[in-house]
Amino acid sequence: MTKAPILRRAVGFADVEVTGRTVYGVLVPYGTTAEVSDGGPSYREQFAPGAFARSARERGDRTPLFHSHDSGRVLGRSIELRDQPHGLEGSFALSKTRDSDDALELIKDGALAAFSVGFRPIRKHTRDGVTVRSEAALREVSLTAVPAYAGAGIEGVRSLDLYDHTRRLRRIQLLARGVHIQ
Repeated sequence: MTKAPILRRAVGFADVEVTGRTVYGVLVPYGTTAEVSDGGPSYREQFAPGAFARSARERGDRTPLFHSHDSGRVLGRSIELRDQPHGLEGSFALSKTRDSDDALELIKDGALAAFSVGFRPIRKHTRDGVTVRSEAALREVSLTAVPAYAGAGIEGVRSLDLYDHTRRLRRIQLLARGVHIQ
């Protein structure tokens, strides 16, 4: 039995507020179709709700954060992964390193504008010409400049304040359901 390759997907971003060393947002939007390529011909793909539920449970605070899928440029690690109906959410503590300091500046400038995930496909099916990934094992998350999936991504960078972090994730959940918040 051959081992499934690790695939990578990036998601887009909204305006980012930078006030600390914790970066957070939606890592993978569920139900969104994107045109992707794994080195061969392109195809259409989407992730089904719950595709990363097992990874969120098992690797919630142990997933590395890289710069552009470069394992030699570790920026930090996950604090929390949450599998929500609209997508996989995450927050990451950036280490106090030169690469992480540079990444924070690039986020502030809008040059690093998205999350990207490295994953191992587990289960999939095809629906109307779209590869629907119903289960995938999250291997790593990266900050990247070029997203594959638009409409989700880095929400902001803040100090690690669990009350504020929880409030912000709740806001993301409500916005994803179309609830207007002032």
